[in-house]
Amino acid sequence: MTTHPAQGNGQQLRRPLSPVEAALVAEACSRSDVVWLKPAGAERYQAVWHTWHDDAVAVVYGSGEQMLPMLSGELEVMARSKDTGAAVIGFLAHVDTLTAHTPEWDAAATVLSAARLNAVDVAQQRERWASGAVISLLRPIAVTVAAEGDDETPAGALPPPGGPGTTTEREPFHLGGRLRRALRLRRRRENDQN
Repeated sequence: MTTHPAQGNGQQLRRPLSPVEAALVAEACSRSDVVWLKPAGAERYQAVWHTWHDDAVAVVYGSGEQMLPMLSGELEVMARSKDTGAAVIGFLAHVDTLTAHTPEWDAAATVLSAARLNAVDVAQQRERWASGAVISLLRPIAVTVAAEGDDETPAGALPPPGGPGTTTEREPFHLGGRLRRALRLRRRRENDQN
């Protein structure tokens, strides 16, 4: 669904996704293994592996899987090009959290289990998901951004968060170190030959 401001009262009216918008969302999400989620109140997007199932983005998170805050209500989803990383489409999605061992949960778990890479305990995976993880379907309700997905499309990325793993001020020690060492060794050899 796309939002349009209502006349004068400040509320948002929604219409169903057009067939073209629905097809674009489905194509972008089914081509990529990762989407970017931004729950309400969050400052930045978070990468999440998923599968496209039942016209929705299916994600599993929790114990032994990707760590996300509890998803509920509406959230922003951004699908990026697998080739260039540029934003292809952004949309609002409504979160449907599935109850374990229901037919809908079983269907989503089957699709997610088949797509899960590097699973440690394939035989026990579904039981682990039922007891300690959450499977949610993110159903598209409104397209917010539709981009060409070329290299010039801005990524919308924020600067890295502060912490011990970020290098925003000085260059790392190893930057250019091997090249300088190779030049130093070459000069020594030339001096030794003379």
